[in-house]
Amino acid sequence: MTVTTEGDGISKERALRGLFCAGLVDVILTTTAFLLSNSSVLLADFLKTTIELIAITLSWVAIRRINRGGGKTYEYGLGKLENISSLGVALVMLLSFLIITANSVRNILVPGHIEGVGLWVSIVAQIIYLGINGSLYFKNRRLLKLSPSPLMDSQTRLFMTRFVGNAFILLSLGLSMAFSAHKWSSYIDPTASLIIAFSILSATLGIFSSSVCDLLDRTLEEERQVMILGELARHFHDYEELHGIRSRRSGAQVYVEIFLEFDPEKKVGEVQAVIDKLRRSIEEKIQGSKVTIAMTTEGVS
Repeated sequence: MTVTTEGDGISKERALRGLFCAGLVDVILTTTAFLLSNSSVLLADFLKTTIELIAITLSWVAIRRINRGGGKTYEYGLGKLENISSLGVALVMLLSFLIITANSVRNILVPGHIEGVGLWVSIVAQIIYLGINGSLYFKNRRLLKLSPSPLMDSQTRLFMTRFVGNAFILLSLGLSMAFSAHKWSSYIDPTASLIIAFSILSATLGIFSSSVCDLLDRTLEEERQVMILGELARHFHDYEELHGIRSRRSGAQVYVEIFLEFDPEKKVGEVQAVIDKLRRSIEEKIQGSKVTIAMTTEGVS
């Protein structure tokens, strides 16, 4: 079963719209919790969720632009837009890592016990968003399997780190409050912040690696080239000669150009039927591909 590009785009946009709404409420809750407490981990949570909301907004704007399309002039450029948006997400995650790390180190050097009604506000919020972010992570992971793309990959990674972050914050707040009578408990809060920060860094490096690689135009993997040759071999009796194949990847989109020579005695309608059949068979084999088949009598350089 082949999933259409248009359907994938709509699914991605709906998912991102849901993530934006959930993220906006999360920012309001974390802001309230931070203002009503003196916890370094809640400051980190406030900064992290705010920056993540910016990242989600960038991704949402990008996928809306891609879904509207740019006409034939921008087919390749829109493929790059997903990669650039993913790099934007990675950059704000890197900024989040730096802020959280700096704040955690400061609180390790000058430790203090956490207090305030904001702690209870955060505990309730963490329990709620532990469920929400877990659900959204699995939803995005399913979408990523159906339609792999740098944008959905970055969002899946982002909400995995948010889910882990909720769990760590909830655990650290619980431990800090439970053992508040002990001096060593003042180090739980900033230590938990550092763990969150390094989980964000790990996800950021993964996004940078995949997005930068996809920004570079390159030919298809050998496995997919074999698929194309296999389909051409299956239909070899429908054309006279193969004069060349060009392929490239732009973001999640794959572009294939095939140059075939046909029997000059064949009618235009017969040739077009062969082209349509071959194009459909290749696009069904290679998900996210766009195949163009041209008639030619000369080799392609």
